[in-house]
Amino acid sequence: MRLGLLADIHANREAFEAVLADMAGRQIDRTILLGDIVGYGPDPEWCVDRAMDLVSVGAVAILGNHDQAVGSGDGDLNVTARRVMAWTRGRLSPAQSGFLAALPMTQREGEILFVHASAN
Repeated sequence: MRLGLLADIHANREAFEAVLADMAGRQIDRTILLGDIVGYGPDPEWCVDRAMDLVSVGAVAILGNHDQAVGSGDGDLNVTARRVMAWTRGRLSPAQSGFLAALPMTQREGEILFVHASAN
C-alpha cells in the first residue's frame, strides 16, 4: 500500500494543492494528514474544507498543535503563532472548528502509529 504523508500544511493552499496534484500522479492508495492543517498561511478555511473532503473518502487526519489551538487556546505557541490563531478562529465556521477539535492525537493501523510530532 502506498501512503501519501502530509504534515504541517499550515493553511498554505497553494502548497496543499501542489502536493495533492503531485500525489494524484503517484498512485497513492491512502492519504494521511499528520496535523497542523491551520496556522500561519492565509487560507485556513479552504485547507480545512479540503482535509474534511479527504477524510470523507478515507484519509486519516491527526490533530496538530496548531489545530488544537483553534479550540483549546494557544498552549505553547510563540507570539506570532498566537496572533495567527486568533485570526484563524475568526475565519473558521463552527463545522470547520468542530472538525479540527474532533481529530485524534494518534491513530494506529496495524503496526503503524500516526502522530503529529512525538509518539511519547
